[in-house]
Amino acid sequence: MATSVGDVLRQAAAAYDGIQSFEATETVAAGPISCEARVRFRKPDRIAVDYVRYEDPLAVFEDRLTGGAEFAPAELVGMHLVHDGSETWLHDPRTNVVLRKPGRKLFAPLEPMSVLGEIGFLPSLAHDFLVRDEGEEAVDGRQAFRLGLRPKAAYRSLLLKEEVFPLSSAVLLLEKETSFPLRVEFRPAPETGLALLVGPRNSIRISYGNVRLNHAEETAFAPPVDARVFREEVVAADRLAERLPSRVSLETIGEAGYRIYGSRASLTSNEAADRGYATFTLAPSAPEGQAPGTFVSVRTGNYLSRNMARRRALIAERGEAISLDGLPSRLLDRAALVRDDLPEGVERDLLEVGWERDGVFWFLLGEGLGRPALLDLARALARKEPSAPPS
Repeated sequence: MATSVGDVLRQAAAAYDGIQSFEATETVAAGPISCEARVRFRKPDRIAVDYVRYEDPLAVFEDRLTGGAEFAPAELVGMHLVHDGSETWLHDPRTNVVLRKPGRKLFAPLEPMSVLGEIGFLPSLAHDFLVRDEGEEAVDGRQAFRLGLRPKAAYRSLLLKEEVFPLSSAVLLLEKETSFPLRVEFRPAPETGLALLVGPRNSIRISYGNVRLNHAEETAFAPPVDARVFREEVVAADRLAERLPSRVSLETIGEAGYRIYGSRASLTSNEAADRGYATFTLAPSAPEGQAPGTFVSVRTGNYLSRNMARRRALIAERGEAISLDGLPSRLLDRAALVRDDLPEGVERDLLEVGWERDGVFWFLLGEGLGRPALLDLARALARKEPSAPPS
């Protein structure tokens, strides 16, 4: 490298100041996890993402075990996601449904690590890392400086903020002409959850191709005029009954011996407030400060989200037909679906019951809760559940 490391780092910091926006094809590879997306970024914090490939067998496994993924990897491919600095818009052109979510929620792999369109580390390389000259390398016909990085500290407290560096070492390739990071590859620190996620021997590689700097295309999003628009928000538990279009009886929950854990629920509803669904967790009523030993995750509403639709299909295919005081329902043993894939000695009691009445859907997933207790709760909710109001 003819240019000194110090000069390369100063050029990278200066280049970052001059980049107001960029467009690129980004690839993320981390062991069995990989994705490819077209990203458009605009300072200070606007980004548009279109996934063209998404593979995450760990997410598929977890979704089969708990049903927790809001979107399966295959569902994200073809979606258009835009974070406008305060909230995220998701447009699924296959259903023409738009979902507004608070904060930055791009459903990128390896969350909560920010891996999409993230180049904000460039100005602070010299401050945060010990940097080693590793020569030059050609990337898709472009010459790049190759830098070896090692964090100066794994953790740093700065009074009003904390910084954690979840890697033991990294290799960074900066394009010689623009100082744009064409590739960064690092191995997670062994003690981090990231190492458990991708495997102890796997590294994480983030690459950019077809880069266009300071591209003028806007990242803002306007829903199609004929789209169905839903907005997600967090509501207090005592307001859920009045806000959820299909209603839910908090009195019934209390009489059954449960409470909404955390006193908060996620509510998603349309602009007319006549279609929507809620997600919340129930825990057995217990003295203040006592940690519950069992949980029941609940999804209910008169609109089927992507997650609820997958649950409905799986329960219909693999579940056992039961009756909740005459109401046809189905019970699914999720743990049995993946028992052969769990490590030896790992036992999880995961039963899910689902039903539908008058256009209102219910899904109750009990963790650590036996079949009798789960069905008792389901019967209470099914028996006293009010009918959905006319739309």
